Amino acid sequence: METPLVIEQVAFGGQGLGRLDTGKVCFVPRVIPGERVTVQIVRERKSYAEAELVEVREASPDRVSAPCPVFGKCGGCQYQHMTYERQLELKRSQVADVLRRLGGLEGVTVDPTVPSEKEFSYRNRVTVHVRKGAVGFFGERSQRVVDVKACPIATETVNGLLAELRKGRPRDGEYPLREPGEFRGFRQVNDFAAGALVEVVTEMAAPGGALLVDAYCGAGFFAARLKALFGLTVGIEWSTDAIRLAREKAGASERYLLGDVKLHLAEALEAGPAEGTTVLLDPPAEGIDPAVADRIVQRRPARVIYVSCNPATLARDLRRLGEIYRVRRVRPVDMFPQTAEIEVATLLELP
Repeated sequence: METPLVIEQVAFGGQGLGRLDTGKVCFVPRVIPGERVTVQIVRERKSYAEAELVEVREASPDRVSAPCPVFGKCGGCQYQHMTYERQLELKRSQVADVLRRLGGLEGVTVDPTVPSEKEFSYRNRVTVHVRKGAVGFFGERSQRVVDVKACPIATETVNGLLAELRKGRPRDGEYPLREPGEFRGFRQVNDFAAGALVEVVTEMAAPGGALLVDAYCGAGFFAARLKALFGLTVGIEWSTDAIRLAREKAGASERYLLGDVKLHLAEALEAGPAEGTTVLLDPPAEGIDPAVADRIVQRRPARVIYVSCNPATLARDLRRLGEIYRVRRVRPVDMFPQTAEIEVATLLELP
């Protein structure tokens, strides 16, 4: 059934939100707040409905033509239909909304999103799927492969590798394509935004102190760049290869522990006085283990910097850490232009 809809907001994840005549929330992709659209209801749930976009009846001035011919079919991008400036503001407001709703953080100011130097041609790696002759990426909310000749958000080098793969008539499977680098698996996907993220984290870490504990440190991406601010830097990482590389490059003031953060955090925190300690958290999307939050609350380091790729789990973890800490600064960094993904750095300090 086709029905008119006014888009109130675009939620984290990229789905626009409007309300049906019944008052039920309806989610629809590829829209912009304020637009009047016609949608086709495709799924009804008890508390919400899902729809596909049929027509934009009153377009936002921020609507643009997507440069990718498979935008809306491929599941890789969600925001190619809007200006980059609107994407940045949208991500800022989404972070603020998630922190308020899920973290209970009322009145927290979220700084403007730091833009990527490049809006397209930034991804230094992709994973290509091959199924029954189709070479490309999974479709939106499906495991069906959308055939892709070139990806606008991938770098020229990666698109060259994609072209070579297509020529080779590959068998069904997954094919990681990436630019050459010194260590496979621990490089930020957007080299242009990675530097901006380091600058934000460095500002939050200054003026430094006696000890930096870099939990989930990988191969030392942040630790190596922040070590000059601290007397001692201790990194924790579960990957043997990452720790090996970090140790090979370590200076005299760096130590790296191999293993689970929740098992080694207490040891790392004992390496310096709590009042002179900063903890840097950069966990995977599922966030930190409750035991990690408990250990931080017990030890009470002076400062916590939390870098997250998932505002929802960030909000949950900030609620736990909020027992003793206050959020001093929140700054999104656009590591993934044209997509609904958000990277955000948050500074917490003792009151």
